[in-house]
Amino acid sequence: MAEHFRLVADGFEVSLSPEEVVFFGDLLRLLGGLGHKEDDPGAARLDPPVYLGDPEADAEWKRFARTELDAARTADRSSLEMVLDALSAAHARGEHSVVVSFEEANAMLRVVNEARLVLGARWGIDTADDYERLRPEASEIMDYLGWIVSDLAITLSGAIGS
Repeated sequence: MAEHFRLVADGFEVSLSPEEVVFFGDLLRLLGGLGHKEDDPGAARLDPPVYLGDPEADAEWKRFARTELDAARTADRSSLEMVLDALSAAHARGEHSVVVSFEEANAMLRVVNEARLVLGARWGIDTADDYERLRPEASEIMDYLGWIVSDLAITLSGAIGS
C-alpha cells in the first residue's frame, strides 16, 4: 500500500488518491447522518455509558459533557473536510499531497476511528467472530479503515518524540 502519512518539518504530509478523498467525504456524510442512539447502533456505539450500573450519574455526566463533546466532534469533522478540500485542490493542480498540522492530523484520526466504530456497530461487529462473518466488501472497508487509523497513529506518535 502507498504511504498516506509522513512526518515532515512543518507538520504531516497527507497523500490520498482522488478516490480516497471521495471515500472520506462519504464517511463525513455518514457521520453527519447519524440517528438517535435508541434507533441507530452506530450512534449508540459513539455514546457508551460512562458510569456502568449508575444511570443517574451517567445522565448527569452526559448533561454536562454533551455540548462540549458534540462541539469537539463537529470541529474534528470540519477539520477533516478542510483537509479533503485542500487535497481536492491539490489534485486539480496535479499535486498528490498536502501538509497539515498536528491538530488536523489528530482530528483526522479521531474522525476515521469514529467512522470505523459506527460502521462496525451498524454491521453488527461485537466480537472477532462477527468480523469473520462480514461480507467481503465490508471486511475490506473495515481493514482499510483500521490500517488508516494504525498508520496515522504511528505517524503521529513519531511527532511526540521529536
